[in-house]
Amino acid sequence: MDLKPYLIASLLALGAAAPASAAITYAGNFEGNDCGGGFANCYATTTGVTNNANAGGSSTIYKRDSGFNADEDFGRFSSISGREFNINYSGSSNIISFVYTPGANDPEIHYFTVKQANGYALFYDLANAITSATLDLDNYFRNRGYSHITFYDTGLTTTPPPVAVPEPASLALFGAGLLGLGMVRRRKATATTTTA
Repeated sequence: MDLKPYLIASLLALGAAAPASAAITYAGNFEGNDCGGGFANCYATTTGVTNNANAGGSSTIYKRDSGFNADEDFGRFSSISGREFNINYSGSSNIISFVYTPGANDPEIHYFTVKQANGYALFYDLANAITSATLDLDNYFRNRGYSHITFYDTGLTTTPPPVAVPEPASLALFGAGLLGLGMVRRRKATATTTTA
């Protein structure tokens, strides 16, 4: 018996059931300063940054200004020293990138903002920790450069429930059930017509 067709079909079914890879979501551009009420009282949500601690947002981890001797601000995590962040900006291409290498007690990043002029761009991934990103700032701002980049932890924001994706076997079982119900109904209808 040749098992090759069955093996191929099984692999295709497994591939169809595999979840898609996660990606960082661009929430949009917002007016004003991302931490207008002060860095220590700043929370990110999917609809912007707020100073309201009860909004269910994520608190600040770290902020670094642009420039060679960039100023730093630290959030609520005493384990963060700033060395966990490798942030690079190329003025010629207007591309900013970062890599975050957390230590054992360091928080996960689930939001970050990039500030320029009188607004900021907000990015998030609620399902997966963000450890790196590369952004062409020309896609988000009219001018070149940036003021600062700010990172936020998970805070009070709950992870969204996973979206249920039916497996091929579940779909086949559901279809077989519907087919069986249809056949029973048809059989009842046929039995009623022949006896009448």
